[in-house]
Amino acid sequence: MQKFTTIDQPTRARIWIAAVLVVPILLVVITCVAARALSGMLGGCPPACQSSDLRGSDLRGSDLRGADLSAANMDKANLGGARLISANLYFANLNGASLQGANLTAANLRAVNATGADLQRADLHQANLQGARLRGADLRGADLRGADLRGADLSLADLRETTLDQTTLLDGKWQVAWEIINRPADGRRLAAANLSEAWLQGAALHGADMRNSNLWGADLTGADLTGADLTGAHLLLANVDETTRIDPKWRLVWQIVNQIKSRRALTRADLRGANLNEAYLQGADLRGADLYGALLVSADLQGADLAGANLISADLLHASLLQANLRGADLRSANLTDIDLTLADLRDATVDQSTTLSDRWRLAWDIVNHTQTGRDLIAFMQRGNGQ
Repeated sequence: MQKFTTIDQPTRARIWIAAVLVVPILLVVITCVAARALSGMLGGCPPACQSSDLRGSDLRGSDLRGADLSAANMDKANLGGARLISANLYFANLNGASLQGANLTAANLRAVNATGADLQRADLHQANLQGARLRGADLRGADLRGADLRGADLSLADLRETTLDQTTLLDGKWQVAWEIINRPADGRRLAAANLSEAWLQGAALHGADMRNSNLWGADLTGADLTGADLTGAHLLLANVDETTRIDPKWRLVWQIVNQIKSRRALTRADLRGANLNEAYLQGADLRGADLYGALLVSADLQGADLAGANLISADLLHASLLQANLRGADLRSANLTDIDLTLADLRDATVDQSTTLSDRWRLAWDIVNHTQTGRDLIAFMQRGNGQ
């Protein structure tokens, strides 16, 4: 006959207390696990992909319509042909990513980093690209109708065959660069234009008026600049090579400002109106050179031979002419403010009232060029003009 164990009253009380305490905890744990599983089913990536690490991912042809990819890291990811209509890519990293043929219509790409990204034939119709970093991006054939690119960095971005319309919002600098590349025309009026770091490969700039234009860091490989007026143009770090067609004068100016070389042979060189600001010209042979109206601000001309050079209206602000030879140079209307003429030879140099020159150096010039007895140099120094 089977015997049943009788649970005494104290034991039943302990079981009851344990059940009261443990069961609710188990229910909470089960509920959390279920909620997390359900969340994974209904709110996973996509569509909720914010801050996801998708570096190097192969997402070709993916359906990411309306997905939240804000702050996602898609460095060098392949999104070729992906559907990203109305997707949120705010602050996402698309550095070096491939988005060839991707549909980004109405996508939010504000502040996105798409440096070096391949956006060939991408549909960016009505996309928000405010403040986007598109430096070096390939946008050939991209649709930018209605896109907002205000504040976007398009430095060295390839804009060939991109489609714009009246509703495209694009900063003036890049609008000009786009027109140069996509609407070739001779004799363009580009005086004082800011084209720094613009992608101008193969651009038709024949006979263009580019006086005082900023071409710092611009890519001019294969461009036609023959006959262009580059007076005062800033050519530092501009990419010019053997395929760039440019007049010999301006190629020489480009070489001077971009290639450090001592004792350059520039005798009787035509450097009229050249922008040589901060140029390294130590020991250069500039005898008889035409530097009329040249910009030589902060240029290093230490030991340079400028005998007989034409420096009329040249701007030599802050330039160093330590031990330079200025014998017979024409300095009328030249700006020699805050210049270093220590041990410079000023004999027979032409200086008049139009020359901006400190009292100290004007006196030095006067002493070597005009014989005068009884000069009161002590009084001059006491006036505090010895700087």
